[in-house]
Amino acid sequence: MRVVCTAGHVDHGKSTLVRALTGMEPDRLAEEQRRGLTIDLGFVWTDLTVPGRAAPTTVAFVDLPGHERFVATMLSGAGAVDVALFVVAADEGWMPQSAEHLAILDLLGVRAGVVALTKADTVDAETAALAADEVREQLAGTTLRDAAIVAVSAARGSGAAADASGNRDDPSGLGRLTAVLLAVLDAAPPSVDRGRPRLWVDRSFSVRGAGTVVTGTLHGGRIAVGDELAVLPGRRATRVRGLQSLRLPVAEAAPGSRVAVNLSGLERGAVGRGDALGRAEQWASVRVVDTEVRVLPGGAVGRRGAWHLHTGSGERLAEVVPLLAAPVTGEGFVRLQLGRALALTAGDRFVLREAGRRATLGGGRVLDASPPPRPRGAVARAARADQLAARSKALDADDRTALLRLHVDERGAAELAATAAAVGLTLAEATAAARAHRLLALSTSVVAPGAAARWAAAVAGTLTAHHAAHPLERVAARDVALRAAEADGCPRALAAPFLDALVKLGRVHQETGRTGTGVRTPEHRVSLDAGQAAARDALLRALGEHPFAPPALSAATTRAGAPPALVRELEAEGAIVRLGPDLAVGADALAAAVARLRAAATVEGPLSAARAKEVLGTSRKYALPLLEELDRRSLTRRRGDVRDVLG
Repeated sequence: MRVVCTAGHVDHGKSTLVRALTGMEPDRLAEEQRRGLTIDLGFVWTDLTVPGRAAPTTVAFVDLPGHERFVATMLSGAGAVDVALFVVAADEGWMPQSAEHLAILDLLGVRAGVVALTKADTVDAETAALAADEVREQLAGTTLRDAAIVAVSAARGSGAAADASGNRDDPSGLGRLTAVLLAVLDAAPPSVDRGRPRLWVDRSFSVRGAGTVVTGTLHGGRIAVGDELAVLPGRRATRVRGLQSLRLPVAEAAPGSRVAVNLSGLERGAVGRGDALGRAEQWASVRVVDTEVRVLPGGAVGRRGAWHLHTGSGERLAEVVPLLAAPVTGEGFVRLQLGRALALTAGDRFVLREAGRRATLGGGRVLDASPPPRPRGAVARAARADQLAARSKALDADDRTALLRLHVDERGAAELAATAAAVGLTLAEATAAARAHRLLALSTSVVAPGAAARWAAAVAGTLTAHHAAHPLERVAARDVALRAAEADGCPRALAAPFLDALVKLGRVHQETGRTGTGVRTPEHRVSLDAGQAAARDALLRALGEHPFAPPALSAATTRAGAPPALVRELEAEGAIVRLGPDLAVGADALAAAVARLRAAATVEGPLSAARAKEVLGTSRKYALPLLEELDRRSLTRRRGDVRDVLG
């Protein structure tokens, strides 16, 4: 199925033309039929073919209103369509809404289309030729500049089938129009399945016994009966109860289809035009976007004015903030702050209308659907302009993996699922892109190589300075390294995982002892000067004189002149073993204790604590902590009131 929208000035014959092509009535409202004026969106379809074509093509037409009062409605139907059937009446020629509709299609990037020069039977050949020449002049410089112009008289036709079936005269011109339209559709790329379905809702109503039904043109991916989706913005959960395409039930709908979706779990009125359906985890509801804007000749887009943004089927009030402060004329970068959220991603196109003048002044596309805080100062604004220009180039190339790399580079680090939603990738695609670009994975986030290098350098520099200031400390507290990373821009939530990654990579060494976990640079070693070495030797001698009944550690360190940092280092390297708050023994005492206990146990068997105390020639004050330390090291094993000697 291919979807085509009509466009053009009011009363130029859009509805009459699609009625002739399809045999269906696009104006569904009684008032529309009474007044002969399209007010709301119309939907009709048919199978189009021409002689010699292997198979017909199903074409759905979204018939858009042409009156200036209904431009917002026109935009809600044009925003999700890629091919246009532009209608200009030969007897009236180019008119104001012709110009505005063409500008809208141009701003939305609609590149495929056909111009139907209607009511050709009401003018002579010269007038029709002049009207066609005028249309070509107006199309020049727009996305539809190469569109073919076909003269038709829909009032003479009885449907495309009659005129395309071999009538050489083709008096209505509908046969040639059908052939040209099919050629355009064959050349136009089909809707891409990106695995990220989004359906902009253009109609919502309730059916007795079925509940809420919404319609729209599906893009980006498939949906199927039973799928769990969300109404966006807001992520209101719903389930696909049923699907129809062109009034026929289907189990699954492909991108590019006109679809009616029966939804369950929603209250009446919970979804309307301008909302979207999608997978909750794939879309973010945003209120601030950075964009590139093209302003129509003679216009300006700036802070002043009441602006309406139109995208998909949605319309929102918007505050316009040009990046470089001055109003944009021509092209420029603009931040848009929306009155209410929309489900947007990079690349989404939009139109800007000034509400006071009810005029279309410009439009463009979203470059960043999750922008950082506004830059302050000329240098920061210029840097942001460079970033947005790089994003624009990535979108021109449809390289969303490059867009992901730019997104992360700009921030240093970003949550991967949110980044995928912002740049238009599935989480699986984003994960693969992050690996390809060698981004550091931390928890659910990724870090740009440049940011990771800066944070690592900050950690290394801080640890080096700490080691220089505290030469007797083997390690610094982890908090020292964490604060260094955070000070250089690492998000607090990622500081600990980042430090763990540095440890895993060998860029930082981590040690855990009785006093906690610390970190150091790989090359750091404690080196003692002569005085510190003498204090160490004196402390070890004091503990070794009576290895199983040493003096209080505080007293021994005072006599030896050993500072607390030296004691911590001796403990970290295992030269002394702390048995209690103020009790420590030399490392040799453990081996000596095991040797004595083993000799006694060989003769006597398992030893009680009292007997072990006697064997060691010490008091209960020292024996019990020493035995518990031997148990902890699996050198002895307690069984009830006795111990086996294992070491």
